[in-house]
Amino acid sequence: MSLQPENLAPLFDVSRDPVLGIGPRQTVIYANPAAAALLGAQVGAPAAGLVPEHILSDPAEQFIASLRLNDRRANVSVRRMDGLTVCIYTLPGEEPPARRPTAAALQELSSSLMTARMAMDALIRGTKAEDDPKLRETAETLYRAYFRMLRTCRHMTYAAAIHSGGLPFSSHVTDLGTVCKELCDTVGRISESLGISVCFKADFGMHLTMADRELVEIMLLNLLTNSIAHAKKGDTVKVELSRQGDRFILSVQDPGSGISPEKMTELFNDTAASQTDTGAGLGLYIARGVAERHGGSMILESREGRGTSVRVSIPCRQCDDLQVNTPVARYRSDGMNNVLMEMSVLLDKKHYNRKMFD
Repeated sequence: MSLQPENLAPLFDVSRDPVLGIGPRQTVIYANPAAAALLGAQVGAPAAGLVPEHILSDPAEQFIASLRLNDRRANVSVRRMDGLTVCIYTLPGEEPPARRPTAAALQELSSSLMTARMAMDALIRGTKAEDDPKLRETAETLYRAYFRMLRTCRHMTYAAAIHSGGLPFSSHVTDLGTVCKELCDTVGRISESLGISVCFKADFGMHLTMADRELVEIMLLNLLTNSIAHAKKGDTVKVELSRQGDRFILSVQDPGSGISPEKMTELFNDTAASQTDTGAGLGLYIARGVAERHGGSMILESREGRGTSVRVSIPCRQCDDLQVNTPVARYRSDGMNNVLMEMSVLLDKKHYNRKMFD
């Protein structure tokens, strides 16, 4: 069956999810009852009022994107075929609170990890591990285990904050180009040991906006780690930053194994937060949450066997003259620790010697 307007009604009229069919002239040519009820969608109406412009203009044939729908977090799956664009909206349900760890429990875990780190530091310094190969190897194993546990704790903390709507946000004048380049350079130097390159490219000029620099780093670091994990030796992960109208577009692309449609939907749903009891598989969920905290959204395009592209859209927020003259935020001094933490699921223990993160 071809994807034509007359074929959409038998397929989607009974669907509980809102479904729109958009024609070549960017007008609605089909709206199922759910779309009419929730969105007020009518045939002949401009699609721009129902689908954000940066999603509507994305050139990919098939992808899933995040958006706000009636002040709720939502997803839209987009498929283009035969000159027709079909948009299927989903509003993820709420996960029972019992499935999520409490802030107090996460804080206790974080404090325990910090105590363990301090004890390891004191032990290693006291025994001069660098002079004893066997002791040095044991220390590297312990430090890598520490960073992996810290990664799990941080992911759980961020996911819980995103799910509850309480993700801390501190906005400053930020040059996205500088932050992204320095982080890509750091990750690229480390990923060389895996045989994987990281290439960063930005269009001309500064990329100033009001943003939370630390959250931007967390978002990009999660995306880079996911891409490197799905790449193979000899591959290059490409990162691009550009401006399109009133938005900055940050793209991370890998030529890896790709993600199945079912997994893409799972990663985008709020039900991903139910995994915070283990901290597993939360990288994209956190990246999406950071993008939305900046008033942006995330588009995920992937084909199994053909790689994955993640595009984050962040509004260009106006900086007044006084703010522009303030120092532009740069990559943080503890950036190496954050990189080693996030990439601990990929790196060999040899990377976890004190020279790397002191």
